Amino acid sequence: MTIRKGIASLAIAAVAATTFSGCATQTRRYAANETRQTVAGFSEEDINDTVSRAIQSICSQDRIKLKEGANRAVVIVEDVANDTASRGRDAGVLAESLGQSLRDELTNSGKVFVYNKEVAQYAAVKVVPQYILRGRLTQRNLVQDDGDRQLEYNLNLTLIEIETGLEFWQKRVHVGKLADKMNALR
Repeated sequence: MTIRKGIASLAIAAVAATTFSGCATQTRRYAANETRQTVAGFSEEDINDTVSRAIQSICSQDRIKLKEGANRAVVIVEDVANDTASRGRDAGVLAESLGQSLRDELTNSGKVFVYNKEVAQYAAVKVVPQYILRGRLTQRNLVQDDGDRQLEYNLNLTLIEIETGLEFWQKRVHVGKLADKMNALR
């Protein structure tokens, strides 16, 4: 009787472990070169990767022009608008994280100064920003024939010259994920 209880307990534990570990790893990116398991939502890793790709693009294409005598341009980085399924507090945190990551990467690129609107009102020297960087994160959910869910995230960024209103650079950074039908419903 004791052996049976022990075997039954072991069997239940094995089923539980398989079930819970399966839930954590059933969602994956479907990019050809990606092999790690990821979450279906927009993760911190996604934020870092997406922002890095965007900043590399803006800096490598030399779209930011300097004013005469300046060694860096001045850019306002707006908070990213969040048009994903994320709602409430999580939506605000995601938008804030993307905006802060964009500010960090641009500032550290050495190509621009990021204009801080809150502090600028107290500054002794007035600076006129040249550009504004606007962003919007969108999400599209597609259900495949087998019931799996394809999640399409796009970070759409636009660099606009404030003086003219002309768009100098635009980039759509794509993150795609595939969640199996068991995970997609959670």
